[in-house]
Amino acid sequence: MKSRKAVSTVAMTLIAIVVIAAIAGGGYYYYQSSQSMTASTTASTSAGPLRAIKIGLVASLTGTASDVGTDMQRASILAVEEINGAGGVYVEEYKSKLMLELVAGDDKTNPQEGVTAVTRMILEDNVDILVGGFSSPVTYASEVPAIENKVPFMITGASSSVVTRRTDMDTSYVFHYCSITDDYSEVIVRFFADVMKPMVAPDRNFRLAILYQDSPYGKGCYDSSDKFIKELNLPIDIVAGETFKLGDMDFHTQLTKIKAAKPDAVYHAGLVADSATAFKQGLSDVGMNTVFIGVECNDDPNFYELVGQWGDYQLIESKFAPFAGHYMDAVDSYIEAYKKRWDIMPGMMGADTYDAIYMIKAAIENAGTLDKAKVRDAIEKIELPQMLIPMKNGVIEFDENHEISPICFIEQMRFDESTNTLKLSIVYPDTMKQQEFVLPPNYESGEA
Repeated sequence: MKSRKAVSTVAMTLIAIVVIAAIAGGGYYYYQSSQSMTASTTASTSAGPLRAIKIGLVASLTGTASDVGTDMQRASILAVEEINGAGGVYVEEYKSKLMLELVAGDDKTNPQEGVTAVTRMILEDNVDILVGGFSSPVTYASEVPAIENKVPFMITGASSSVVTRRTDMDTSYVFHYCSITDDYSEVIVRFFADVMKPMVAPDRNFRLAILYQDSPYGKGCYDSSDKFIKELNLPIDIVAGETFKLGDMDFHTQLTKIKAAKPDAVYHAGLVADSATAFKQGLSDVGMNTVFIGVECNDDPNFYELVGQWGDYQLIESKFAPFAGHYMDAVDSYIEAYKKRWDIMPGMMGADTYDAIYMIKAAIENAGTLDKAKVRDAIEKIELPQMLIPMKNGVIEFDENHEISPICFIEQMRFDESTNTLKLSIVYPDTMKQQEFVLPPNYESGEA
């Protein structure tokens, strides 16, 4: 890295500024935490005045997924604070380190609000790059202004592959730093075939029911499960498939139908609040003595608080396990820093977003410029050691679809009556297993 050239006498002060702006049609805020140049308007290089690197965070700060969006926001702020505290991002074009400035747009867990927020960040706030995006139908809409304006967008929360593989638009500026529904579903169906089937259905096919959100995300989970069952020739039959709308919280009708199908397990593809509600309604109200599994966006303190004792012996698919005890040093360090900053445990989607902020730093330094096309090229070529999210080859890199290859795993919850909290352990695959999977004491297997 080249040394910084003197540009003027600049007073450096440590600041932390949050400016909240209430704007009709979509809220947003600015966040800057840095060693900030109080005379930056006069400091300059051959590339022009020094300025901040603006990262636009797309997150559900209100609406159905506000719990996840808040985690993404906190993780982003933490990463920005760390990077700025270490001196910022060296940009060769400026022969200097520049500070990061976080500009967040609230998509309100709504597609049109997402479009409004992203459009504002691009056209009014002039962000250099975008990160975040949660809920596939929301992100499918909110990425359009980024695509049209050729602003790099690193998606860290929408799991449907359509956001990078859509054919109606050029997605070359869109990158997917999170699991897709193929990743979720492959590890889930493999777990059922490898671990549960020998325990509950040794002489017949395993009976699986899927309750999924009626969206690209939910449909992706169902289709991916069906695909891998067939491609891997797994002894699993999907005996029920029921849908629900984004925001629904009453699943009694669907769960009653699922119970009648006599499944060996239920795969719920939803968000934090609806997943916790479905688990409780199925196990308590409908009287299902079975195993439920949720996907990784539920690996979040809000989910564990909501599901409470009804999470006992139930399952979560994830790739970041803050409640499972030690399994990676980097995760331990992140949990400690996050708790110190926010006084709460982190969740899954924030971990994705935290990693992405550091990837953006690396891409800009590799590009040596803030030119969006060159930053896009640098992201496409990026190769970094894995951070919080374990990778199959230990390296973060994007494939031809701008997707990654994360290692996903299965966790089992156990309710600790002494602390009134849930404890988690990784139970699959064997390479990461912390303890053996245990069937619930009242478990009832399905019947052919």
